[in-house]
Amino acid sequence: MESDKTNTIDAETESSGPITGRKEVLLDGYFYDVTDFVKRHPGGSIIEYYTKTGEDATHAIQQFHQRSTKRVKAIMSSLRRRPASDNEIQSDDGVRKKNQALSEDFTKLYLELEREGLFKPSYVHNILRMAELFVIAALGYSLLQWQNSGAKLMGIVLIGLVQGRSGWIQHESGHHSVSGNPNFDRFFHAVIFGIGLGLSSTWWSRGHNRHHAMPQRLNHDVDLDTLPLLAYNAKVVKNAKTGKGFMIQNQAFLFLLIDTLLGTLIWQIYIHPRFVLKHKFYLQMVSMMGHYVLAYQIGFWPWLISTWVMSVYLFANFALSHSFLPVTTEPTHWVEYSLIHTADVEQRPWCNWWMGYLNYQIEHHLFPTMPQFRHPLIKDRVKALAEKHNIPYVVHSYAEAVQKTFKNLSEVAKELKHL
Repeated sequence: MESDKTNTIDAETESSGPITGRKEVLLDGYFYDVTDFVKRHPGGSIIEYYTKTGEDATHAIQQFHQRSTKRVKAIMSSLRRRPASDNEIQSDDGVRKKNQALSEDFTKLYLELEREGLFKPSYVHNILRMAELFVIAALGYSLLQWQNSGAKLMGIVLIGLVQGRSGWIQHESGHHSVSGNPNFDRFFHAVIFGIGLGLSSTWWSRGHNRHHAMPQRLNHDVDLDTLPLLAYNAKVVKNAKTGKGFMIQNQAFLFLLIDTLLGTLIWQIYIHPRFVLKHKFYLQMVSMMGHYVLAYQIGFWPWLISTWVMSVYLFANFALSHSFLPVTTEPTHWVEYSLIHTADVEQRPWCNWWMGYLNYQIEHHLFPTMPQFRHPLIKDRVKALAEKHNIPYVVHSYAEAVQKTFKNLSEVAKELKHL
C-alpha cells in the first residue's frame, strides 16, 4: 500500500508494548500482531520473513499488494497494533535516518509512477505477445512435419522458444501485471504455465515471492537453493563433501548441458505434479495435462529436446541478473536489495525482446507489479534515486553478464574444492 493510504489505518485495538510469544510485522511505524493471521495469509508463509527482529515490511506490503490496497487495509485495520520506537525500528541512529530518507524518496517516486498510470496493463501489448506465441508455435509445428532433418530441428528449436517465451508471460501473470486483476491473472497464470511448461503456478509463485522479498539473502531466497546440482555461492554449501562432488565441481560446464534440463524434468515429473495433487489444484492439474497432450502430438524426442531448449533459454537468462552478485545474511532496505543484489542487462530493444524485459531486474524488483514493458520508461528515474543515495546502479552488457555468470560458477567450484 502507498504510505498515504497505510497511514490511515486504525486498528480496533492498540497495545503499548510487545507481547511475548506473538508475531508482529512492522508497517509504517507500527507493529501489527499477525500471530493468528499467518496461517491465513493468502501469499503463504512468506509473511513470516517479516516477523523477525530488524525487518520492515512497509515496502514489501506496499509493492506486493499494490493491486489490493483496500483489502490489505481492511485486514490490517482488524489487527492489534502498537507504535514502534526508533530503537525497535533500527538501533543504529545513522542507519535509521538513512533508511528513512531512502524510504521517503522511494515512496515519492512510486506515487509519481502510479499517478502517471505506469502500473496499468496494456491489453494491446498482451495480445501482441500472445499472438507472437501462436505464430512461432504454428511455424514450429509446421516445420516438424517436414521430412528434412534440418527443418525438423528448426521446428524443435522454435517449439522450445515458444515454451521459454510463455515462461516470460507466466512470470508477468504471476506478478498480476497482465490484466491488473489478481483473480484473472491467477487463472491465466495457471493456464499458461501449465500448458506452456507443464508446471504449477502456485508452487512457482510461493517460491518466486520469497526471492523477491529478499533477493540473495541466505536461507531466504529460494533461488539460492540449487543443491545438489549447482551452487551460485560457496556459502550455500553446508557440507564440504557436497561441494567437492562431481556436479558442483563441473558446474560451469554442466549448467547448460545438463543442469537446466535435469532441474526442469524433476519439476515436471515429480515436484509439481505431487504439489498440485496434494493441494487439489484442479485447474492447474488440467492445464499441466494439456502440456502433455501437446507433447504427444509432436512426439517424445522432439518434446524432450524442445524442453532442453526451453530450460537453457530460461535458466541461462534468469542467472544473468543475480547469480554472481553478493549474498547477505542481514536485514536490508527494499531499495538496497534491488540495487545491490540485482543488476540490469543490456538496456536495448533486442535484449528487451530476448529476455522478456527481465533485463530490467532492478526496476522489476523495486516495482514487481508494474507491467514489465514499462521498465525502460522509468530506468532514468531509478538511476537518479540510486545516485542521490550513493547506491550503485549496475548495468552489464549481455556478454559481460554471461561472462560473469560462468566465471562465478567456476570460481565457486574452485573455492569449494579447497575447503
